[in-house]
Amino acid sequence: MVIERFSSRRQALGTILGDRLKGASRYLRIAGYFRSSLLEVVGEALETVGEIRVVCNGDLDPYDVKVAKAARDGQNALAQTLVSSWQSTEDGIDLLLARERYRRLHDLLASGRMKVRVVPRDANNVFVHGKAGVIEHADGRAYSFVGSVNDSVSGFRHAYEILWGDEDPAAGAWVRDEFEHFWAQGVDLPDAVVKHVAAMANRMEYRSIEDARNASGEISPDAVLAERPIYKGGQILRPWQKRFVQTCVDDHRLYGQARFLIADDVGLGKTLSMAAAALVLSMLDDKPVLILAPATLIWQWQDELEDKLGIPAAVWSTQKKCWLDSERRPLTQKGDPSFVAKCPWRIGIVSTGLIVNGDDNGERGALAKKSFGVVILDEAHKARASRETRRGQTTSTRNNLLDFLHKVARNATNVILGTATPIQLDAVELWDIIAALSQGAPQVLGTPFDGGEWMRDVSIRLLTGERPWPQNETSRWGLFRNPLPPAAEHSVFRDVRNDARLPPKEVLGPRFDELGPDVRGDFLQDFTTLAEQHNPIVRRIVRRTRPMLEERGLLKRIGVITHPRQGDGVPTSFLDGHGLVMGLAFTAAYEAAEKFSRIYAARRPGAGFLKTILLRRIGSSARAGLETARHLLGRIDSGIIPEDEIGDEDAPTDYTPADPQEIQFLREVERNLAAVVDGSDVDPKVQVILHYLRERRWLETNGAIIFSQYRTTAEWVLEALCAAFPDEPVALYAGGSASFVQRGSERRTAAREQIKASIQQGDIRLVCATDAACEGLNLQRLGAQVNVDLPWNPSRLEQRKGRVQRIGQVRDDIHVLNLRYAGTVEDDVYAALSDRFGDIFSVLGQLPDGFEDQWIDAVLHDRQAVRNFSQRVEKARPPMELRYLRDVADDRGLDWEYTERVLSSRDLDEWMRRGW
Repeated sequence: MVIERFSSRRQALGTILGDRLKGASRYLRIAGYFRSSLLEVVGEALETVGEIRVVCNGDLDPYDVKVAKAARDGQNALAQTLVSSWQSTEDGIDLLLARERYRRLHDLLASGRMKVRVVPRDANNVFVHGKAGVIEHADGRAYSFVGSVNDSVSGFRHAYEILWGDEDPAAGAWVRDEFEHFWAQGVDLPDAVVKHVAAMANRMEYRSIEDARNASGEISPDAVLAERPIYKGGQILRPWQKRFVQTCVDDHRLYGQARFLIADDVGLGKTLSMAAAALVLSMLDDKPVLILAPATLIWQWQDELEDKLGIPAAVWSTQKKCWLDSERRPLTQKGDPSFVAKCPWRIGIVSTGLIVNGDDNGERGALAKKSFGVVILDEAHKARASRETRRGQTTSTRNNLLDFLHKVARNATNVILGTATPIQLDAVELWDIIAALSQGAPQVLGTPFDGGEWMRDVSIRLLTGERPWPQNETSRWGLFRNPLPPAAEHSVFRDVRNDARLPPKEVLGPRFDELGPDVRGDFLQDFTTLAEQHNPIVRRIVRRTRPMLEERGLLKRIGVITHPRQGDGVPTSFLDGHGLVMGLAFTAAYEAAEKFSRIYAARRPGAGFLKTILLRRIGSSARAGLETARHLLGRIDSGIIPEDEIGDEDAPTDYTPADPQEIQFLREVERNLAAVVDGSDVDPKVQVILHYLRERRWLETNGAIIFSQYRTTAEWVLEALCAAFPDEPVALYAGGSASFVQRGSERRTAAREQIKASIQQGDIRLVCATDAACEGLNLQRLGAQVNVDLPWNPSRLEQRKGRVQRIGQVRDDIHVLNLRYAGTVEDDVYAALSDRFGDIFSVLGQLPDGFEDQWIDAVLHDRQAVRNFSQRVEKARPPMELRYLRDVADDRGLDWEYTERVLSSRDLDEWMRRGW
């Protein structure tokens, strides 16, 4: 039989396969990627073929496949991975032009005549590049073909294509065998993909934002979020994240305001939940959006908004006094504090340090006077009140952050607060936060009139059990009369509202004696459940825990194996307990730094950040400590530390000249650390890291991300790794435009997205990262994490660990190496916690961030006092498991991925670039 040869250089190839498919009974096809254009050329001819089977690529990692099989919602996650591979290549115009091929593809898939399997990538099957097929007829004839031929019109029109065709049965058998090999390795196309194809076939853009709003002025979250980068990038909003956004939208629809505290565990995506809610709520009026976050998180917020949601946000530089874009470029003129109230874009991000240390006649005051559409406060537990009791009377004094929150909330439409630890040392702190939410919003805690039990801070004691629930029927009803929950909360409240004919947003209910007998009976019968799950405080808190999600199959259980431990083979000369032995020069430098810090703190009680900066950075690395000592000696006011590495205390404001004794100790620190950095003394941290990468084979089997609080330390480790592994690419993942990839001595700048993609593809196995960049960094491809330094606030370790212990991690266990120098602040803190709790990671979700302030004082004055703090942790646990246990996995009605009406990216971007 004759072999047919075809070339697009010699003839048009568009009809070759189409003609041969007419009257065929079966079509087996090894294709390229799964795209909407998969069958563009031969689509019409396939309508008469009885059975169609296609095997193709889809950017599926084997990890994705394993997760899909293990997780309850894995098929949806797998579907989204496939969907994103074509969604990322098609914009609104493409969808308009491709509508008919989407419909044809959907009809074939929905009918069952066409079945598709997608082949994952792995070491044995990296990429199905070859293209071939077999066209079979009922009479036994078969036509097989191989070649570079694509199935898209653009491929035929613009690419050089060749095809070899053959009617020989042996050729058909050969191609069929190749097909069946890949078919056996493939994953069935999830039903959710078919549903998404149908949505794409009918997707249309609203003509404007005003057009997208309904008659009541509301806007659907799906219209705003369905085409955001998070979906096009292979990720999805998880069910609990979508539920939070919808909860905020429902609250706004009912009251004209959304007021919530989100208290999800670390690593569950609170930032994205709040950001997505803020984006949707910001579309409802022309008011600006203010995001308040600690200085170490402001860049993470900016990155999350841009990378996940595709919207611009400006950051206010407290040092330069101007607004900055994501590349740290000024958007407004420098040095003018008044511009803090004139953000050039709709979303402005401001450090909480400006609020804590600011001036009511300056930047802080200017922000307090503005009216915002959305206000977000991250790490909201830092907004606190102190209480003092004298002669039986307790007075409460709000700190600057809580006081500012009260002021700005009164003039804001929507307020969202976020923290994983809403209770620090006393449950009343939870009431303080909710009370701030209630400003200008009587639906939160009620009105001060007609009772208002929840307006008093002692009401929180009802939830902790320190005060018993009232026994009197009228008093029990008083807990729900003001504020009266909405009808959707429970049938009791629905009946009360119906009987009294109250409007939906009315917050004051009828008296107990005005209730009907049936309603009274139902209320008293269900009082315990209502009191625990429907009281005003609980209704304003959204809390989901990792165990909660794991129990429902939404998150895979992932164990954590901590190191160093016995059996790891670390040379004993390196270790003193679990701490690393410091050489003589390092020890001398640290002792001198402690003396400097004590004197500095005693002479400047309000110095805050500067009194601990030297100890913190020496505890990270000798190089970071040396850099800081020299800056302190030089008194370079604007350059003590990069702005994206400033601690939660914000930028240092005290620059009074050092006295001779302070200078003496700083000189001693500098001299000894210079000896370490220059190599006359040994810093063991890198040696231990290399031991685990080589002898424990972490590099080969897991890959690793190495975290530091400071870029100086991260770069120091990176240089050491490049010297040890000259052929291995090592990435620095840092905030702003500071990221790069280095191999040996050659360094190339790289965008964060490039680095993340290379990690997911397995091209980069070693990553050094700063805390400023850790949020939003998904590294489930890696299986080991190194903490080259340990923050004084241990709860930040949970954020680091969450980079690898997260959705998509298929290993049953991950490895975490914690490095600290023996005899330092970090050693005392973590030794005390380990002695008390065993595994530090078992308590980080409970450990209040507020301990950090007290640790600092104790470390500088009474080191032994640190060990007593851990005993107070159990008292600080949340007083109740909140009610979101029952609907944490409920995403009914939230299939936003399949919406058919969306906002255009152009309109959304234009809207978000309108200034204040």
